[in-house]
Amino acid sequence: MNLHAVIKKEFIQIGRDPRSLFMLIFFPAFLLLFFGYVLSFDVRNVTLGVLDLDSTERSRELTLTLTGGEYFKLETMFMNRANLDAALDDGTVMVALVIPEGFAKALERGETAPVQGFIDGSDGRKAAIVQGYLQAYTTAYGQRVVADWALRMGRKVSLPIAPEGRIWYNPELKSSLFLIAGLIVFILMITGTISTALSVVRERERGTMEQLLVSPLNAVTVIVGKTLPYLAIAAVSTVIILTVGNVAFDVVIKGSMLLLAAAALLFVLAALGQGILISTITTSQQVAFFVAALSSMLPSLLLSGFIFPISGMPAVIRAITVVVPAKYFVELLRGIMMRGAGFETGMYDLLALALFSTFMIVVSAVRLKKVRLV
Repeated sequence: MNLHAVIKKEFIQIGRDPRSLFMLIFFPAFLLLFFGYVLSFDVRNVTLGVLDLDSTERSRELTLTLTGGEYFKLETMFMNRANLDAALDDGTVMVALVIPEGFAKALERGETAPVQGFIDGSDGRKAAIVQGYLQAYTTAYGQRVVADWALRMGRKVSLPIAPEGRIWYNPELKSSLFLIAGLIVFILMITGTISTALSVVRERERGTMEQLLVSPLNAVTVIVGKTLPYLAIAAVSTVIILTVGNVAFDVVIKGSMLLLAAAALLFVLAALGQGILISTITTSQQVAFFVAALSSMLPSLLLSGFIFPISGMPAVIRAITVVVPAKYFVELLRGIMMRGAGFETGMYDLLALALFSTFMIVVSAVRLKKVRLV
């Protein structure tokens, strides 16, 4: 029996379970669609309530400015402060705006007209984003009022500093472009690790693994022979995922396709190697599934920079992320998709993935030798 025979045997076993094969190839694309539409950092249609104590054209103009876009939706006009407090308490509105009496007169005199805003902070992340929206809208309106006042007074107002910011790579600030790369990494890590972890344990439960262990094959041949079929399946699944990302979320590969292929190959190999390693230390499919899901899901979700920026984590946690392969693939994928990165900027991450995948294959082979001796 040689490497070719092991690969052929593995393909035959995979083919005998078409449902699992379908799940391996197409289920990751379904997960990408599902999470891609569900997950979003964009905040729109924020419920707004306004207590207009001034009731002038200027105060109504401010309300229309806030609600004229897609971010704020006017839910109610409060009659008094008690109504405002009640609406915040029961969640009817997320933002309550108080326009004080004398608002328009202060603007006409060229004075500062304070406006009070109350934001429901139950969701801190969302509240911070909404606060930024509110400040941006009111600041823009205030600048327009100042310009109008100066024009009426026959004066010309020019700001001492006029920043002209330009956002590169994602000018519309779509969170989907930021999230899709992380989702691809997250999904490939989970499916790759779980599939190989269950494959070996399944053979051990059926007793067919012992036939391989007593054969003249060395441990490396067994590991490589069982990994390559899943690597081929994962490659097909990766192509499908990238195609779905392009069609559904308009994610375009701007960088090196060769770098993307090499990075995806090494990352999937690392995930498969991790699954093989788990299968050598577990004896049942239930335990293997639990360990594989836990060891792949949590690091790739929490420690890869997929959702939470690594730079904001404590030093101890940042040190742990060094051994998380998903971190390097997320950085590579975002660079390739959004910045058009090539080998000149991605070699460090590519080398890290190569080291991790090699380490997993070697450790799995060593562990399989111990299983054989037992």
